[in-house]
Amino acid sequence: MKHFLPVFLFLLLGHVHSQETIKTIKGTISDGQDPLRDVNITVKDTDRVVSTDASGKYEIDTHEGETLVYSHIGKETLEILVEDVTTFLNVTLRDKIQELDEVVVTKRYHKTQKELYGEYNGNKNLIKTIYGILDISKMPFRAQIIDGDDINLSAVDILTVLRAKIPNVFIPNNTAGRNDTPVFFPRGGSAPVLWEVDGMLMRSAPTFIDIQSIDRMAIIQGLGALVKYGSPAAGGLIVINTKVANFSREPGTNLPYDQAKLRNNFFEKGDAMGSENLAVPMYVQMLHATVDWNEAKESYFQLEKIYGQSPYFYLDARSYFQKEYKDKAMVKMITNNIEANYSNNPIILKALAYQLDEERNYGASLELYKKIFILRPHYQQSYHDLAHAYKNSGKIERAALLYARHQFLLREGLFNKSETFSDILDRDFNNLLVQEGEVLSREKVFFTSDEDDFSGTRLVFEWNDSEAEFELQFVNNNKRYYTFKHTSFDNENHFKDGKQNRFSCQEYLIYDPNGTWQVNVNYLGNKSLTPTYIKATVYYDYGKPYQRHESKVFKLRVKNSNQELFKVQTGDMLTAR
Repeated sequence: MKHFLPVFLFLLLGHVHSQETIKTIKGTISDGQDPLRDVNITVKDTDRVVSTDASGKYEIDTHEGETLVYSHIGKETLEILVEDVTTFLNVTLRDKIQELDEVVVTKRYHKTQKELYGEYNGNKNLIKTIYGILDISKMPFRAQIIDGDDINLSAVDILTVLRAKIPNVFIPNNTAGRNDTPVFFPRGGSAPVLWEVDGMLMRSAPTFIDIQSIDRMAIIQGLGALVKYGSPAAGGLIVINTKVANFSREPGTNLPYDQAKLRNNFFEKGDAMGSENLAVPMYVQMLHATVDWNEAKESYFQLEKIYGQSPYFYLDARSYFQKEYKDKAMVKMITNNIEANYSNNPIILKALAYQLDEERNYGASLELYKKIFILRPHYQQSYHDLAHAYKNSGKIERAALLYARHQFLLREGLFNKSETFSDILDRDFNNLLVQEGEVLSREKVFFTSDEDDFSGTRLVFEWNDSEAEFELQFVNNNKRYYTFKHTSFDNENHFKDGKQNRFSCQEYLIYDPNGTWQVNVNYLGNKSLTPTYIKATVYYDYGKPYQRHESKVFKLRVKNSNQELFKVQTGDMLTAR
């Protein structure tokens, strides 16, 4: 069949994008353990170059659309495309590996995250962080663990505890009673200490914490924390695990983890931790600790005074009131707050749109995707997102026109064809035409439709931050698995394809969906200290007249831990952890 489409409809959307604003990119470069000095950071195809200092820190001016090249003797060279929201890039460079013949691995020296979670209660050298559990005794830098049992419970607050435990710690006297008190280590220079409390990062001391709730603290002075946390931790780091968040349980029960299970190693690569084993931010714990709606609402307004500078506080709070109380008034208020304060941040707007998709509030998510399209008309992902939003809102003709517009831009060379994303968009367009052909025919709009022989369950993953790196593991009913690696080192061409063609999407097709499939994720970070949101849309009976779908949203925060996301069962909707 042929296309019949008035030419003027192609002109409804512009495709001109220019960004001349200078962007200053900052960050820290390491080898995964120690900061790297003398790393060259070059703006590709220019003579602009800087080098990292002794702390691995750098700062360079560039523009959106340019590429930064990170190079160092003995390390793999890494290229990163600068985007509209790029401000911090904390990079890990890997060693150049020369393969050797007949190498036999006889012993594993590093324990897995699941083993460390099991040992947490009995090993006081372990601390839970957004990077997973760290064994302080194995770290290549000086660190100190303070056990909760060693804290004087008569201490007024966390500042009193620090004065007693850390010699010469500096706390400004004029900040007593305030929620924005900075803390400075003796050798931290002018930079304040970075705090992590149950996975929540903050610049000011968490004076709101009940001293009796502290399970243990890790104190990292000097430059040790720069390796993982980057320049925000230049003044040092304090990690606090509370008793509420760190009760390691036997899977599926409320009983403590059975330490005896660690005597024999039966851990298999396909195993994954459930969400109940992952620490959550303090404010989430406090919201869940409330007993009714009135107390939850009062707690929210108190927590907002402390965490109100973080968009992730609002996203988490919105999710809480939606899922726990379906409180339309509170949810609407928080939604409006996010839209007003982060109207120019497509990453935050997209996370919010994901939540609305999960709730099937397609009218509201459509308005957000329109705003994101205006911010990012040069992103191919914007066409995918807005077309889907139109389809979900019942605006079939507009969805079809947007898909056709994208095909036109490809033919005219204004977009490049992607080995991955073009196939996803083609499948979406063909599916729309098959499912909604009658509607389009009534509107007298006609398009071509290619044959799609796929029939089964289709999984589509989208993520809000294109710098995110992760591994998706698909485990079938026979416990055999496939791992898709979305990383700049293990899947370089695919990662570059996504960056250069401006998309953050991947599909997985299950041709024989009999039994139960499990999907796990190992989150590897996004070169900053912020979480990543991933939306999984599952299409059941794909391509058939009774095709149906649902979406689930997951906040990826804990790194280097294989975590269970959800299960898909034949004939049933997905179940999520």
